[in-house]
Amino acid sequence: MDEGLVALITAGVGLVGGLSGAAIGGRAAVRGARLGAETTARATARQVHDQGTINHEHWLRGQRLESCRALLAAYDKYAIAASNISRALEGETQASREMGLAIGQGVSDIRNAYFQVRLLVSEDVLQPARNLRLHVEDHKECLDRWMDAFLAMDVQRVASEQADEERLREQLGHLHNALVEAARLEVAERPATI
Repeated sequence: MDEGLVALITAGVGLVGGLSGAAIGGRAAVRGARLGAETTARATARQVHDQGTINHEHWLRGQRLESCRALLAAYDKYAIAASNISRALEGETQASREMGLAIGQGVSDIRNAYFQVRLLVSEDVLQPARNLRLHVEDHKECLDRWMDAFLAMDVQRVASEQADEERLREQLGHLHNALVEAARLEVAERPATI
């Protein structure tokens, strides 16, 4: 065989081998790039999801805090209004129409705030919130009975309702403290679940 033909065949085999190697290498490079891009996309999607979960947990914690704060603020207004009526019934101050309106508004505000709490918090906070709301309504009814007895000048009923009001007021203090503690634990900083 002549040297030119051997060189030509060798060059042809080398060219085919080179092209085959380039094609295989190119396919491997494309496959590697695709796998790298897919891995990066999955990692980015996971990171975005995790950050979204963390952001949602922070937002929800803020909503829980705000709903508990609103309920406790409504309770504080009610307590002031109830104290004003108690002092008036005990003869320390003069009763007024505004006092009656304030206590009625206080009960209404507590109910409204409670319904917001009910949507957001766990049972650990919901139960103390429910207890406080129901006890406020019992306390308000006791004040109404005390007022009725006072206006009827029924000294025996006045003394009985006054004693009940004092007992209920003390219980309200304990229920308020229980709600504050439960709310504190509810909104305490804890890692978001991912």
